[in-house]
Amino acid sequence: MNTLRRWIRRTGARLDARRGLKSRDPFVVTRQLVTRPAPVILDVGAHIGDTVARYRSLFSDAYIHAFEPFPGSFDRLAMTIGRDPRTYLHRLALTDREGAVSLNVNRSDATNSILASDGRAAFFWGEQKLTTETRIDVSASTLDGFASRQRVDHIDVLKIDVQGAEFSVLQGANETLRQHRIDVLYMELIVAPTYVGQHKLHEYLALLDSLGYVLFAFYNQARRNGRLIQADGLFVSEPFLRRREEQGPSPT
Repeated sequence: MNTLRRWIRRTGARLDARRGLKSRDPFVVTRQLVTRPAPVILDVGAHIGDTVARYRSLFSDAYIHAFEPFPGSFDRLAMTIGRDPRTYLHRLALTDREGAVSLNVNRSDATNSILASDGRAAFFWGEQKLTTETRIDVSASTLDGFASRQRVDHIDVLKIDVQGAEFSVLQGANETLRQHRIDVLYMELIVAPTYVGQHKLHEYLALLDSLGYVLFAFYNQARRNGRLIQADGLFVSEPFLRRREEQGPSPT
């Protein structure tokens, strides 16, 4: 465990020192990392558009693809973001298969997931938020399949927040990740038992390490009674990390 902690600190501090990345806001850090003109950003699990708006405020020239499978949330997303000519909305779930998947529609639509709610979730998140009221079929795709069909050759930022099913998104992006065609990955990591079948933190770290992605930092840690129940992780590809280090401090 001590070795892991030292590795995490060393990896993050190395790039911090070279780039001056001292902000605790992951979106600001992402903006400092990604300097390519007109970057491509994928917001998977866009919900009603809060993170799309945040990315737009930081990346005025970005091409943003926003994915939201739940019709009610998608309609609100379209009302908020729909007039942005550089943002493309997809009523689609990204997962590990093509076709249709069943979406659990919960009392709080922010907790909707293709995974069923765990009976222990209420202890960590409060009563009824994850109570499932109905299930609907939604269209689904892998990220690899989407990128191929849309001719998206490079993704500067991939953000994933799909309520416990993030591992399936990564599995469906295996080739894109393996070829390091994604530079920065920002994702929600649920630690507490919340959804049936959710993967453990060490499984995410092992998978991304095997694909050549380095853990940069954790953000927005949530705790209950001192226990970590959720955090957001920022990862960068090893080739991207090397390029950023070689460039030295950013002029901005």
